[in-house]
Amino acid sequence: MKMGRSLALMALGAGATIAYQKYSKPVMRKAEKAFDKTVKKTGDKLDHMM
Repeated sequence: MKMGRSLALMALGAGATIAYQKYSKPVMRKAEKAFDKTVKKTGDKLDHMM
């Protein structure tokens, strides 16, 4: 039982590492775009208010 759990945790860790390496840059780019879009929208609203 303990060996099966250890193997499952190692497989989960390896899968998480591979997924992070593969998808970290695209996810960060999307997050940056969403943040920039929000900041621009907020800035436009503030400019419009003044």
